[in-house]
Amino acid sequence: MKKTILSIVAGCAMICGAGAKTWTNNIGAGFSLPISQFGVDKSGADDIFQLGYGIEATYLGFHENGFTVKADVSGGLATSKDISIQDHSTNLGVFYNFAVGAGYSFVRTQKFTLSATAMLGLDAASYSNSEDDIQYDGKDCENVSRNLTYTMFSAGADLFASYKIKEHFGVFANISARYLVAGGTSQNVDWTWKDESGLKRKESAEGDGPDLKGKFRVQPTIGVVWNF
Repeated sequence: MKKTILSIVAGCAMICGAGAKTWTNNIGAGFSLPISQFGVDKSGADDIFQLGYGIEATYLGFHENGFTVKADVSGGLATSKDISIQDHSTNLGVFYNFAVGAGYSFVRTQKFTLSATAMLGLDAASYSNSEDDIQYDGKDCENVSRNLTYTMFSAGADLFASYKIKEHFGVFANISARYLVAGGTSQNVDWTWKDESGLKRKESAEGDGPDLKGKFRVQPTIGVVWNF
């Protein structure tokens, strides 16, 4: 799905570029720090705060009239003290998010670009844990693996700025603000054990967890950009 959306955005840029030589493309990559909080639709459940450390790839293209399209995808390490699937004070997982949108580039000089876009996308995070030689489901298990995934739809805006250092190379900064509209959780468990005859068996179970209530994500990014 991500590849399809990014292909559509890139295709729009190519179509516009074919009709006007003044279409400008910017492709960037940089360090990203997503900060998010979302609520669990379950009685007595606290909000979940999550801090991420990752990389972001971005595309921004604008026409000579200022019309702008944008696509972002990022991923990396997710950390949270409000998730307890692992036996640590801070649980570690992975996150990814992507979004596409359109807007306007207010500044389009030879050196500097400043753009604002409205964005729609998807946010997700996954936390896992694996334990050996424990009791589970009334059995002495050799291994029990658990996985918890959060997925939310997002909507918001991006503010993008870039400065050209050389003819096609520069630096950029982007700030994303998202309202996490709604989403859900999924859980799965795999366990391995031996029956009375010593034969190894593996079982699994999966299911949906509670719904997620809208909160927010703020994600600053800085990096390098190639423009053409």
